[in-house]
Amino acid sequence: MRRRLVRGLIATLLAVGVAVPSSVQPARAQDVSDSVITLVFTAVRIGRDGLSQAEVEALVREVVGLVGQARNEVISHIDGHVAARALGEMDGFAIEYLNYEQFRRDRRWVQNLASRIITSASHDKRDLNATQDDKAADAIGHALNVKYAMAEAAARDAGYNPESRKLLRQRYIEANERIMQKLEPKCEVMWTENDAYWYSKTWACKAANGETAAATETLNKVTGQWTRPQVNVEDLKLAAAVNSSWKVAKTTLPTLKQP
Repeated sequence: MRRRLVRGLIATLLAVGVAVPSSVQPARAQDVSDSVITLVFTAVRIGRDGLSQAEVEALVREVVGLVGQARNEVISHIDGHVAARALGEMDGFAIEYLNYEQFRRDRRWVQNLASRIITSASHDKRDLNATQDDKAADAIGHALNVKYAMAEAAARDAGYNPESRKLLRQRYIEANERIMQKLEPKCEVMWTENDAYWYSKTWACKAANGETAAATETLNKVTGQWTRPQVNVEDLKLAAAVNSSWKVAKTTLPTLKQP
C-alpha cells in the first residue's frame, strides 16, 4: 500500500511543470529537466516532512531510475570534457544509492555517502562558476542538482542537525541562483513589415545547451488588434530550455527557498 502511495506521489510530482502556449514549440519533445525537477521535489519532501522507511526506500529506487534516464540526454549536449568529472561522480553516486535500502540503518555508511556527495556538489558549484563553456556549465548544473537532491534525502538519515541541513539547503539555493544568472536563455527579436496593414515580430530564444524555441506575434496596424497573440518571452525561454538545468533552477527555486 505504501509503495502504491509513493508511486502516486511520484506521478503527481511528474505532473508539476510550467505550461507554455501552444504557439511556443520547444526543439525536443522529451525533456530530461522534468526528471531532475521531480527528483528535487521528491528530495525536498523527504528532507522537510520525513517519510517512513518503506516510503524512503521506494523513493530512492525511483530517484535512481530518474538519474539513469537523465544521464544520456545530458551527456549528449556536452562539447569536450569539462563536465566529465561532475557527471561521472553523479553516475557513481546513483549506483551507490542502489544499496541505500540495505545500508540505510548503518549511520556511518550514510554519513560517509552524504559527506562525499556534498563535497562533490561543492566542487560542481565551483566548476560552474569557473567554466566559460555554456554547454559544460549546463551539464554541471544538472549534476549538482542531482547530487544536492541526493544529499537532502540522505542528510536526515545521516543525523545532520538542523543547522547543518539549513546550511546545505542554502548552498543548494546559491548554486541554482548562479545557474539562473549564468545560463538564462538568450532571446532575439526580428520585426517584419508585412505590408501597410500588418507587421509581425518573431522572437527566437536559445538556451545554454543549444536548444531553441521561436514564436511570432502579428499586429493589424489599422485596428490595433493582435491576430497572433503577443509572445510571452518568459514562457518562450522555458520552452527553449528543454534539457537545460536553467529550467530546473527556474522551476525549483521557489520551493527550495520555502522555510
